[in-house]
Amino acid sequence: MTKGLKRPLVLLGLAIFAGVSAGAQTVEPSQVSPSPGRFEASILAGYRLEGSITSKSEQTPAVSLANAATYGLALDWRLNPYGDAELQYSYTSSPAATTNPSNGQVTRGYDMGIHDVILAVVANTAPIGKPIRPYISIGVGFTVLVPSNEFAAKTKFTVAFAAGVRAYFSEHYGVRLEARYTPVYLFSTGPCAWEWFLCTGGGTGHVIQQSDFRLGVIFRF
Repeated sequence: MTKGLKRPLVLLGLAIFAGVSAGAQTVEPSQVSPSPGRFEASILAGYRLEGSITSKSEQTPAVSLANAATYGLALDWRLNPYGDAELQYSYTSSPAATTNPSNGQVTRGYDMGIHDVILAVVANTAPIGKPIRPYISIGVGFTVLVPSNEFAAKTKFTVAFAAGVRAYFSEHYGVRLEARYTPVYLFSTGPCAWEWFLCTGGGTGHVIQQSDFRLGVIFRF
């Protein structure tokens, strides 16, 4: 994802979060639902905006990943009225193409399976029991890249930043809307150029930029 597109997505996420936060403060006490159990599960689906793996080296072809549908499962454990620990898994299969920088030849024909496993801390702006709970989260984990061609799978370090809102219809059921940014750290070949707390080199693109927009169903128990 280009820097020009990344900044509007970040601003969009902040705007969504600010709006739902303001709405949560107007909830009347009579609308507060009973306090549920300590666990929550969410089934998520949405759309992922993919970045590309670029290179200035003529010996290393660039890899372009197409935008694709994404699916996931999140398990939350309540730490206190405002905080949760979350384990989240997501999967995306993105069509991939390589471009040889020396002659511009494009080679297509395989998919890149992307498996993300993230352990995150979730901070809610409304306590447990409120029917509307905006949140932000930050997490770390790993991504497994599994190409459908002859290349071997690779496991890489990942961080995740998310903002969203949960709306509950009853003590046990609700919906969840989330925007998430998940850069995948690939490798480093030169002096550090720090971007999003990651060491990237100047000659080769070392981070896959990924942005997800997802809707989910919540089950609390």
